Amino acid sequence: MRVPLLLLLAAGALPAAELVHEGRSRHTIVISRTAPPAERRAAEELQKFVRQISGAELPIAGDSRRVRGPLVLIGRSRELERVARNLPPPDLGPEGFVIAVRGRHLVIAGGGERGTMYGVYEFLERLGCRWFTAEVARVPIRRTIPLPAADVRQEPAFEYREPFFTEAFDRDWAARNRTNGHHAQLDAATGGKISYYPFVHSFYQLVPPEKYFDQHPEYFSLVDGKRRRERGQLCLTHPEVLRIAVDTVERWIAEHPEATIFSVSQNDWEGWCECDRCRRVEEEEGGAHSGPLL
Repeated sequence: MRVPLLLLLAAGALPAAELVHEGRSRHTIVISRTAPPAERRAAEELQKFVRQISGAELPIAGDSRRVRGPLVLIGRSRELERVARNLPPPDLGPEGFVIAVRGRHLVIAGGGERGTMYGVYEFLERLGCRWFTAEVARVPIRRTIPLPAADVRQEPAFEYREPFFTEAFDRDWAARNRTNGHHAQLDAATGGKISYYPFVHSFYQLVPPEKYFDQHPEYFSLVDGKRRRERGQLCLTHPEVLRIAVDTVERWIAEHPEATIFSVSQNDWEGWCECDRCRRVEEEEGGAHSGPLL
């Protein structure tokens, strides 16, 4: 028993693998020669911030030919297939990523290009980088950067992420903080974004009162005994309202292929429908005005 114990202690004393040691690195960043714009930018961001943190300059190379020495593999490439054929895992979502060490090589790969980019920013955050605003950031000084001790796998809990204030729409801030909303100034190089149509408070776009109210006031909310054309809502329990709304959304889907989310949302005021059907649903849902909408 004494020999295995001594071997274990000796193994534990070995230095951890390093990306940068005292301001110098032997690693090369590798991307596919056909890498999409966001993965190219991810490699450049990693190169830039590692330089700012440690002073080390990691060259960026394509995978057209074999690259010698330890590698930082960004996204899918021939070199990634050679080093870690099982990464990224096939069940990883498009914005998910893995950070893993295989031998001397660091792997940062996503289910899609946005996921790869997010993996790079997660790696930098773990080194202490923070981007508080478009102008204010914290980049630590670390002459030595160790490789991660354990694999990391992450996927976002929410498909759509958008802090709704002007500064958060900044292109670089949004990418580095992993937001992806419609109003962010994200382009192909920053992974694109999730678009929706139309803007919120869309009831009168779904069932326009100028088109339907004169002939069908019953499509619109009953308030104090009168159907309301302006500053009201829809009668959400009327079957024709549902049919018209579905037809409208189907048309929006055909006309706006860039969007993956479509807004079916109440108008930006009160005026809930007080008809017997709508009130009955509200009562069943604990008195919530949202009951008929849901």
